[in-house]
This record gives sequence, structure tokens and C-alpha cells, in this order.
Amino acid sequence: MRNLFLSVVALLILLPACGGRGDGDEPVDSGNGTSLPADSVIVMPRGPMEVALEFSNRLGLNDPDCFELLTEGFSDTLPTDSLSPQQIFGRWRAFDAGGRLTALFETAEGMRTSYHCTIRRMERPAINRIDFLLVGEKWLIDGFGIELPRELEDSLTIEQLADLVIQYPQVRSEMHIARMLFDDCMMDSAQSYASMNAAMEAGTDFRDFILDLQDDSYSVLAECNIRRAGKFQIIKDRAETGFQGLPSDLVSLVNIWKEMAFISKSVLRERHEAMQQLYATGEWTEPDLTEDLQRLAGFRSFFLAVSDLVEVRDSLSRTWPVLLTAGSNEPLGQVQIDLDPHQLEQKRENEVGVTVWRALAVELNGDSDPERVIYWAGNLYLFQGTTTGYRLVWRTYESYDSDYHSDFISQPSGRPGCREVTFTGVEGEYEYFLGYSDQGTPLFRRIRSVMSDPSVTVEQP
Repeated sequence: MRNLFLSVVALLILLPACGGRGDGDEPVDSGNGTSLPADSVIVMPRGPMEVALEFSNRLGLNDPDCFELLTEGFSDTLPTDSLSPQQIFGRWRAFDAGGRLTALFETAEGMRTSYHCTIRRMERPAINRIDFLLVGEKWLIDGFGIELPRELEDSLTIEQLADLVIQYPQVRSEMHIARMLFDDCMMDSAQSYASMNAAMEAGTDFRDFILDLQDDSYSVLAECNIRRAGKFQIIKDRAETGFQGLPSDLVSLVNIWKEMAFISKSVLRERHEAMQQLYATGEWTEPDLTEDLQRLAGFRSFFLAVSDLVEVRDSLSRTWPVLLTAGSNEPLGQVQIDLDPHQLEQKRENEVGVTVWRALAVELNGDSDPERVIYWAGNLYLFQGTTTGYRLVWRTYESYDSDYHSDFISQPSGRPGCREVTFTGVEGEYEYFLGYSDQGTPLFRRIRSVMSDPSVTVEQP
């Protein structure tokens, strides 16, 4: 007992010498040029997982403070008026802490990451992804991904859902635009990657093909990726705003094509970064996209099935909205035009009378549903006429090797009932012709003008 008492006394004597800040203690450098007291605690910002768990806990209590963990942009898309958090987000059964957090990536809005997981909800489809945006020094939630609701196909057939879309003009219009942008992405990919796809079908290794490319040829692929990423982002952004008072089935449909766009861009980004690394360093690390590609196939199949029926059955629209894009830097330049089938020509001029865009109705393929050839921002767009609207079938991209102007006219093409659009380049070196081939596909040709060399002809399918 005496030994224990002496040990306690010795410990009490040593404590002032070992702990606390004496008069001679120096302040601690905080790392940003300022000094902190030696006993100060530097609080690090919470990571994405901590924010997600905190949101889940607050949501479980139906606490409105959970909205403080959302970005302003995401909050603006929510119907928060008079609704509780659980009415907006549903009731979560449990938070999935065993998911996968993606690598950080930079966007125009700032640093981002996503958490892939499975969070079951009692009345709604499961959450399978939480998106985060770094705002200032805080991670905030910028959106949720949902699973494809299988019960939607059970309770409501695709045909009935297409008819429901037609009854809601705003959803009908946005679905037309989403489909047009999606088709634009597919066309861009097929055109820009045609040489690579042909080489790989002939047995060329992907790695060898990329490493053998010259800078100009590689930029064709890289710029295609950027353009497509920009279009997928437009689809996602438009799906997040402007829909009010929709039935639950249409809300699920809008979420499906929003998720389709998000995953499409995510997959494209992973492939692009891997291709960039290969071209720059010769090292090829194939990204693991199996799960994302499986989910994307489901979303895409569902969206296209509904969209196909809407495009065929929509006899109510008096005009058809199209969203044109230009450039190879995100965000893409864009302009929306409502094509009117009852007008032979539509155009817009600026304050000095220069044509900004022009849409000319021309019967190019002989089916009595005139096509629309549009000029805007140095690009040509060909929309094939259908009995119920228009479908994008061909377009050029900025920096194509000619300088278009808007003074194009139509003339007979030599095929019965068919015409073609023709115009002369700004510098007068070439004449250009846009029409349809004998096989019924768009055909774009250029011929050196008579003043230059009439023997040279170049065709672009």
C-alpha cells in the first residue's frame, strides 16, 4: 500500500511537466500561413461517406435538417413545399455501408465522386448510387441513382406508358429531345470510330491501333468522346428540372432516362481516361465496367422501347422540338428549334441581318414527308421526315473541312420525286450536295467548282 501511495504522488508531480502549455510553448503552424495555439484541434471536413451516413440518420428521424446536406442545385429540383423528407425521399430500410466509392474526378462544377450501393426503400425503387459534389470545403449530396423498377413493367405495359407520355405535352417534348440527343451520340460514335471498329473487326488489337495513331487522328476520337459526354450531360440536366405534378409512372420513366444518361457519361469517362493514359504512356488498364454496362443495357432498352412508340404514335404535336449542339468542349453550344411541318422555311437572323440558323423543307427521299436541312454554327443537320415528326439521320460537326453558309437551295437530284440541297462554300472552291443515295441513306458530296478543277469529286456517306 505504501508503494502504491508513493507511485501516485510521483505521477502527480510529473503531470505538470508533461502536459499542458507552459509560458514558453511555441504556437503550432496550421499549414496555411497562420499560427494556432498548441492545444488547438484542426477539424477536417467530413468525407462523402460520413455525409451520406448523416443524411441517412436524419432521414430516419424525418428531420428537415437533412436538406442542409444537399447541394443547392439538387435541392431546387425537389418538391419541398409542405412535404416531409420521407415523403420526398422515401423511408430507407438501412444504410448500405458496404458499397463502392469511385475515384475523384473534376467537372465544370467542381470535384465529384459517387458511392455505388444498394439502399432499399419501403415504397419506392432502391437507391443504388449517391452522387457528391465538393462545394467550398464541404461534400454535399448532388443526386441519387435508382434501380430500374421491375414492377413498373409488371403493372404498366410499355405501350400504356407510351400512351401516357403522349397525354403530357411537357414529357412528350422532353422525350423527343432526349431521343434526338441520344441518336446524335450514336451517330457521332459510329462516324468517329468507324476506322477503329473496322480495324478491330479485321483482327487489329485495340492497344496497337491507338498507339499507331497520329495526333490528328487521335483527336477525332477524343473530341467525339467530349461531344458525347456533353450531350449525355444535357439529357441528364433537362430531366432534373421542369416536371411538376406527374403521375408516379411518368416520374419513374423520367428517372430512367436521367439515369441512362448519367451511366452513359460515367462509362464514357472511364473509357476515355483509360484511352488517354494508353496514348500518353503506352500503359493500358481496361476499366471494369461490367456492372455499369449491365445496368445501362436495362435502362437503354426500356427507354428506347417507350421512345419508339411515342415517336410513332405522337399525332398531337403541332411542332417538333430539336436541340442542336455544336463544339467539342463541355458545355456544348446549343440552340432549340421547334420545327414546323407547315412552313417551307424557318430561320432566325441577328440584329445586323446575318442568318443565325436556317431550316429548309426539302423532299430528299421521295416518301412525301419532306426532310429538314438545318444550318447552324457551321454545322449541317438532316432530319428525315416521318408521318408524325422528324428523326435525326445525319449531321456534320464543327471544324469539318469546309466553311458552310446559309444560302443553300434545292434542285432535282436525278432520282424520281427526289431533290437535293446544294450550296457553294464561302471561298468558292467547292460545291456541296446533300441528298439520299440509291440505297436510301443520306449522301453528302463535294465537287470542286468549275472555276477550280471540275474533275475532282469527293463523297462523304
